[in-house]
Amino acid sequence: MTPGGHAGAGWRGEEYSAAAEHHRAVDDWFLTRHPPRAWDTVVDLGCGTGEFTAKLAALVPDGLVIGVDQDPSMLATARRRAGADLEFVTASATDFDRLIPARTVDLVVSRAMLHWLPISAYPRVFAAVHRVLRPDGWYHSESAAAGNAAELIRLIGRIARDNDLRPPEPFPEPEPVAGLLAEEGFDIPDDGVRAVPQRRPFTRDQLADMLRTTAAVSLTRQAPPAEHARLADELAGAVDELRAPDGSYAQTFVRLEILVRKPVP
Repeated sequence: MTPGGHAGAGWRGEEYSAAAEHHRAVDDWFLTRHPPRAWDTVVDLGCGTGEFTAKLAALVPDGLVIGVDQDPSMLATARRRAGADLEFVTASATDFDRLIPARTVDLVVSRAMLHWLPISAYPRVFAAVHRVLRPDGWYHSESAAAGNAAELIRLIGRIARDNDLRPPEPFPEPEPVAGLLAEEGFDIPDDGVRAVPQRRPFTRDQLADMLRTTAAVSLTRQAPPAEHARLADELAGAVDELRAPDGSYAQTFVRLEILVRKPVP
């Protein structure tokens, strides 16, 4: 799912949706931790192509779900699939609060979005989330933490350097992120900000598709459009470098899970 900060950087909604099944495979893990109530107003921040947004809508039949993303291709795909109980807003993660009134949202969720932003942007995201939440509202997010898909990230870094591009920035540890949330005024439970390792299975073709459509954005957003297809193909063509000794293409993801509350004054 996209942060709303890289419109035009190589995202293609239908292709992203097909390559994001590994995120859908952990939907239940995410929802079990803090399920929405039937009457909640929920914002899906960085909703991408809207599959998870639709799943949220089914859980809040008496409420409202608003998907937020800045990328036109992602939102076009999401809107084609949307039911009448879904709304979508074109905005970035750092300023979506200009379009959603303050203190009107019960739950803000975000899946696989924060890591597309530099950590210097996190305070603006957290401030916007805090502003739209009602007192006693919750913010629940999962994104990449330090150590996430380490072999894959090393591969992206090598190809970036081979093409005179910047390698990916390191993903954050939980502790500094918890500090930023506390500075914004969130209440943080003992396990409110944590790293969660997940071994995710891929076939060779699935991993190659993910490299070509999602991971390649780390490269294509730095390059002119004429180079996008070549860079994506170069990355996907290196998929066998990620084959494990047992012959599988499974990858170890490490997720930065955030579950924090806006306190009641």
